[in-house]
Amino acid sequence: MNNREHAFLWLALAVALLFSITGFWLRISNESMNNTLVTVADYQLFEKGAQSSSLSMDEVLADLKASGVKTIAVKETTLRGLAARGDAYVASFADFNNTVRTYQPDVWAIVKQLPDMEEISPANLVVSVESPETASFLQEKLGNRFTPDQIVNFPAGGRQYFIIKAELEALDKSKTNIREYDVQLGFETSILQKLKAMGFAIVLRPGDSNGSNRDYLQEYEPLVRAYDVKTLIFNYNRVSGSPDHLDVMARLIDKYDLTIGVIETSKQLGIIEQDGLNEVMSATKYPINRVYSTGNDDFVTSVDERYYRWIRGVVDRGIRILYVVPFNDDKKIASVNVSETIDTVARFLPAITAKGFVVDQTVLPYGLNSETTTAAHRLAISLSLLAALLLYLLYLWHPQRHWMRAIAILGLLACLAINIVLHMDFSKIYALAAAVLYPAFSSLLLLIYLKKYPRHGLMKKLWRSLAIILVINALGMYTIVSSLADIRFIMNLSYFSGVKVAFITPLLLFPLNYFCVTVPRENWLPWLRARLKESPSYLALALFMAALVVVYVYIGRSGNDSGIQVSSLEIRLREILENIFLARPRFKEFVIGYPALMAMVYLYHRYKNDLILLLLGFGVVIGSISMVNSFCHVFTAVSISASRTLAGLATGLLLGTMLVIAIWLAEKIWAKYGFD
Repeated sequence: MNNREHAFLWLALAVALLFSITGFWLRISNESMNNTLVTVADYQLFEKGAQSSSLSMDEVLADLKASGVKTIAVKETTLRGLAARGDAYVASFADFNNTVRTYQPDVWAIVKQLPDMEEISPANLVVSVESPETASFLQEKLGNRFTPDQIVNFPAGGRQYFIIKAELEALDKSKTNIREYDVQLGFETSILQKLKAMGFAIVLRPGDSNGSNRDYLQEYEPLVRAYDVKTLIFNYNRVSGSPDHLDVMARLIDKYDLTIGVIETSKQLGIIEQDGLNEVMSATKYPINRVYSTGNDDFVTSVDERYYRWIRGVVDRGIRILYVVPFNDDKKIASVNVSETIDTVARFLPAITAKGFVVDQTVLPYGLNSETTTAAHRLAISLSLLAALLLYLLYLWHPQRHWMRAIAILGLLACLAINIVLHMDFSKIYALAAAVLYPAFSSLLLLIYLKKYPRHGLMKKLWRSLAIILVINALGMYTIVSSLADIRFIMNLSYFSGVKVAFITPLLLFPLNYFCVTVPRENWLPWLRARLKESPSYLALALFMAALVVVYVYIGRSGNDSGIQVSSLEIRLREILENIFLARPRFKEFVIGYPALMAMVYLYHRYKNDLILLLLGFGVVIGSISMVNSFCHVFTAVSISASRTLAGLATGLLLGTMLVIAIWLAEKIWAKYGFD
């Protein structure tokens, strides 16, 4: 194909990318609105910490406020929660029966006269309270959650007794705890009133009931209205009203413009699934934001590392609700855990403010754009990938014109069928294709340039080589951002798939690029025959084994499920870089990619040995893959990924310059002492 056809494909690529800009702006506009961080403390867990220490809850709340916390999350009170405060006695009917028979015969005389005694299971819970206020609270809340035939209520010995004749669940799912059945009773207005009087904003954490009565769903709206609640984070594993009455919560969310907090999993892949959550989010057009619970830090023993995990959560993972629970270090007493948590919050908030985030608000921005990408937008993305693929094949193989046209026609028909006729959403596949294609394409064009223009000066080669890598990979970054553009990706409801494929495939394509560029087409078959007849040397075998180790480490360190432990030295270096930059640069870019590029250009300029292109080219490809992969972390804001890329460029050029100077000095020393 001639230069005119080259130009046509480049123009087609540019036009297709231009028409896909709607996805890019959709994502950018949502991210620009979403720069507020709300730090939320869990009332019940801090209360539990206060109960286990010498602290009063009022002291804890005052300290939280002084640290910068403006919002408190309140869960529904449970039977076990009342018992922990000393407001109620809770036991199974079997234990209660044995106790009152022995020690309270007057109570037993009343119990054995209860109607339908034979219907009460030994596992059913019995609740005993003395306070009339608590008894009234239980009568109302249990009545809204269970039918009259499921609740037995009677007075005896100056106390009120409630027997719950229903199958209950263990709300505390911790494997280390004894399985105790419990009931969520609703929100205590006394707690909400106290928090409002102290100046805190309130996040409600409603939980579903497995009772037969759904009247409890009507309790939420008066509380939302009275306490100006703007955020809900559903508690436990079901949305209130699931599965048949989710419309109640959906109407509440729509009516009061509430934000739903969706909780990130501990592995940072997606969100914690809750029955009914997807239906409610879809019905309300995704008024959501991401929650990170600091309870996910419990495996970390260092307070400093917890702090840096919080920083990374906000900067790197797009967390906008930091849900704070007391540290749970079993080597420390409860009061120390509580105080260290509050101190870390006080240290964290100014640091995240310095990085440009707003932390003095109690409400997240409402109304992020919930639009999804259109078929026309996805068609433009697919056509841009087709044009890029044709260019890659053209520069790689120089295929005959009829083959290129056949591929182009088949590709065009496939794009139209997938996006326009079948309305299939291949956004993830398009992003994966871009993550593979553009790093491979950039390395191919780099090899072609270095081979084609050997007489260019060193500085010209360096800047042009750098431009090739940056511009071509930038097309990949843009394509990924525009493909994974809507709020489902930003909020990690759906995420980039194929991390390992994206990391390894461009490396596998690089030897093909090298072969096609360095070996004339007419010599391909003779060259292959000659290589296959050669016996591998011990050096070649050693290099092969070393390459396997490098690939293992490279793949093992890639993705969220990394199986290789990060060294303490690297963790410390990461922390230093996070303090210097808005987002720390990736090691694969500034330690490997850019230094390998500068060393490759310098050494090839000096010695014109093709083996230099092969050996150092792998490092260049690793850097390119990392650059593009930064934008595959879709929950990370584009501005943050761009900042990380620029930081990698600055530090990489610095290290690359130092490496080139070191090579130059080594050459001088080598020449001076007569080894030349």
